[in-house]
Amino acid sequence: MAVAFAYPQTEQSGSVAIGDAPAAKRPTRRRWLRATTLLVFIVAVVANVVIIRITVSRGDTASTATAHPQAPTLPAPAPAPALPPGLATTFSEGKFVVGTDIAPGTYRTTGPSGHLDCYWERLKRTGGATASIIANNLGRGAATVTIADNDDAFQTRWCSTWTKVS
Repeated sequence: MAVAFAYPQTEQSGSVAIGDAPAAKRPTRRRWLRATTLLVFIVAVVANVVIIRITVSRGDTASTATAHPQAPTLPAPAPAPALPPGLATTFSEGKFVVGTDIAPGTYRTTGPSGHLDCYWERLKRTGGATASIIANNLGRGAATVTIADNDDAFQTRWCSTWTKVS
């Protein structure tokens, strides 16, 4: 007696027919792929929510870093000695002639005003050439500068009010 073995036949619809039995549908790969993709998406969303809650509860500020820390507060300046009339002990932005507009001495500012940086320069001539700069600085915090008797002028830009401290 000969036995005929029936091999499965795959139809175009994704059904498998074995012998005379009716074709049974098997799940297609696309359905599995869709289910897996949805599961991965849900896991990613939950993971992001957990990370955000941990970050917020710890107070981390990685995504919102401060560009410029606030300048430290300075102690109140000591009273300045008596000056000849007409010489300022406080001044803001501009170019000031030493001995005419301002007195020589040490001045302090709290830092930038309306700008990211505070710039100052001591000048040996008021002509404005780069060669006339004795000293200068561009900083983001509080600044202190000593203007000498032999300086011709002092120029400042983008700084808060300068106050004579000695």
